[in-house]
Amino acid sequence: MRTKNSIYNVLGVIGLYLTKIVVNFLGKTALIKVMGDQYNGISGLFANIISVLSIAELGIGSAIIYNLYKPVKENDIEAIKSIMRFYRKCYHTIALIVLMVGLCILPFMESIVKDVPIRDNVYTIYLFYLADSVASYVLSYKRSLLYVYQKNYIISIFDALYNLFMQVSQIIILLLTHNFMLFLAAMVFCRVVENVCIHIYVDRHYSFLFGGDVMPVSDSTKRDIITKVKGLMFHNIGSYVVLGTDNILISKLIGVVEVGFYSNYNIIFGSLSSILKQIVTAVQASVGNLLVEKDYEKSYQIFRKLELLNFWLYSVVSISIFYVVQDFIKVWLGERYLFSKGVVFCLVLNFWQTGMRNAMAVFKGAAGIYYEDRFIPIAESVINIVASILLALKFGIAGIFIGTFISSLCLFLYSYPFLVYKRVFNRKPKEYYFSLLRFTAEWVFCITLTGTAVAGYDFLRLTSSSIVNFLIKGCLAFVSVNVILYVVHGRSEEFKYYIDLINCKIHKRH
Repeated sequence: MRTKNSIYNVLGVIGLYLTKIVVNFLGKTALIKVMGDQYNGISGLFANIISVLSIAELGIGSAIIYNLYKPVKENDIEAIKSIMRFYRKCYHTIALIVLMVGLCILPFMESIVKDVPIRDNVYTIYLFYLADSVASYVLSYKRSLLYVYQKNYIISIFDALYNLFMQVSQIIILLLTHNFMLFLAAMVFCRVVENVCIHIYVDRHYSFLFGGDVMPVSDSTKRDIITKVKGLMFHNIGSYVVLGTDNILISKLIGVVEVGFYSNYNIIFGSLSSILKQIVTAVQASVGNLLVEKDYEKSYQIFRKLELLNFWLYSVVSISIFYVVQDFIKVWLGERYLFSKGVVFCLVLNFWQTGMRNAMAVFKGAAGIYYEDRFIPIAESVINIVASILLALKFGIAGIFIGTFISSLCLFLYSYPFLVYKRVFNRKPKEYYFSLLRFTAEWVFCITLTGTAVAGYDFLRLTSSSIVNFLIKGCLAFVSVNVILYVVHGRSEEFKYYIDLINCKIHKRH
């Protein structure tokens, strides 16, 4: 059942996120062409600032989802009801905190956004983004039930529909009115509608959880949630400082227009990362149920399979995108929106190393390991800010991304080997280091060898069509990386597992 639910989650995610990518590109194109680079930059900057406010969530959602695994497995209805009531109170409080903190930022808006020639009031624009963030907390707590019951694909459907209606309505508004305020109002309205729909869906399908008297959450559960939240608070701060401050640093050190250029690349990397991450993390509820059994060897074997899948996906996509993203930007928006090849390599490197966290993060989250390494994200944040600023002064925008990469090594060198690999799998950290070095060497080998093949095609350059060259280079890179990885891993037990799984599904249909 765990495998079946995971497959449904993965297939649902792939289809819906592909739709999301298409409409996101159409929406971004409309914003740039109709409103211009300054509005595009402002949009990226405010979205980044609002993401930092999400620190107020403190990881309560993850801590509560962890505490739901056991009662769901045991069908303890009263315990689930108690936890969900507690969850609702927490998220309503968070919505209020985000609103108050967000309003406190208003007096500093002029120092964040300097001399941006747009006709609309930047304070009003910011308030729309703040309203969108607050609306996302008011009813969203019921999503957790769908995660725990392994119905991720249901959330993906609602998210895809929300994104589709929002982007289409925003595109129509921009084309007909050129009004950025209506554009933002559509964003907030669609967010509210999505959360209301999820709220209604959960009430109808899990109505047994919301009727009758509800007992207060048990003291032991509350203590466990509080302990994990203490750890997750540091992790959230670290994550948002490391991954969520790039736009702010670019705005302050480089310029708001460059924020817009970065957001163009980021929509590509972000869209691809969303699909790949959802494919891997779709199994987290299954892993959570598995870890309840406390079988070290079984957990480790599942991890090895998930790790190979995660590495394969991110290697193929990161290397392929490295060799075609410039051609894509050129076809999509024009040559003046291009970053240098060095900056693109830094973006790809961060994309790959961030993706390589996923398999380990699934087991780390499912095992509830948050408090034990709570100080690592703080070290990561300090290193990121200091390194990004110093390197930006030397290397410009590339330095900001190099600083992000350097700071992320804290997780790979300490948290994962000592707190997950050793505790969850009962394995020696040196095995993890060997595996990490092997995967890194394989990635370097793949990107180098693929580069040789792509360079050979560039030398021949059989056509002057940018679109044709983009497609040929993309196919060449995609096939090259897959062939190399097949030669390296084709005989491994982990690879054979996926082949057997595919064959089983094919034969079942026939």
